[in-house]
Amino acid sequence: MIPREKRFVRSILSALLSILLFVLVCIFTALLFIRVGNVAVIIRNTDITGVLEDTELAYYMVSQLNSLPFNNSWVEIYDVGDFLKTEAVSDEIGAIFRTYVRALDRNDLEYHLTTDAVLDIVTNLEPEFTFLFNHHMTEADNIILTRTLDDVLDFRGLTVSGIIYDVSAGRIVPRLLLSPYMLWALGILIALTLCFIFLHNSGMIKKAFKHSGIPFALSGFLYLLTGIIFGPYAEMLSGRLRTLSNLITGAMHLPIRSGLVLSAIGVILIAVGILIKQKKQRDGGNA
Repeated sequence: MIPREKRFVRSILSALLSILLFVLVCIFTALLFIRVGNVAVIIRNTDITGVLEDTELAYYMVSQLNSLPFNNSWVEIYDVGDFLKTEAVSDEIGAIFRTYVRALDRNDLEYHLTTDAVLDIVTNLEPEFTFLFNHHMTEADNIILTRTLDDVLDFRGLTVSGIIYDVSAGRIVPRLLLSPYMLWALGILIALTLCFIFLHNSGMIKKAFKHSGIPFALSGFLYLLTGIIFGPYAEMLSGRLRTLSNLITGAMHLPIRSGLVLSAIGVILIAVGILIKQKKQRDGGNA
């Protein structure tokens, strides 16, 4: 029989390990949200037209696109929004984000897209531009379009340091948040915490699985609740915050998806512990 004091200490330690696991899982999942791999997914789930309508640059871009000599259609803001949300275009934008993140990681703060790189992207997206302009794009058309986009967006001015300055962020914070080493470190800490939970509850398999499963289930419920509640709330924002609300709404499917996955992991862990205990009880009763 385990003394009451020892049981109390074991319970406190188990609770602390569960809380630690909950915190680590929440932070790990939050960092997964800002991975560049999610950029394309967020774009496809965001009201891009609403975002564009809040920027003067978008109207200037539409004007320039409509003045192209090969454009056989009339491009509106919503056409550009639908264009950006196509799978091929959003994937290319995600790839651009990855190049900037890699440049930040190697501390190349003056990195920017070159016209040659943009020409390659435009060439890759020929089918999408053909549909947008109702015109079969040629190599000469691609060059003209690249120059037009450069005139509108000024690729040389879109440096890593310039973007960091525009969003009022220091160098250290973005590098830490976007670094894969942070995810690896948190993943290792989560694995170690799980090991400690099972070692601490050795001989009590149901409790080990319960103390492991509850943090996953709670973190999943937290993210699921955040996505369900905050998504519609973001749509209520207006004025200068409208662009932010559109982006938030587009990104809210990420916590919902993660919440479902984490909740499922937690429920499975708890269920496994119960099933193992029941099997042991049956085996003991048959002995």
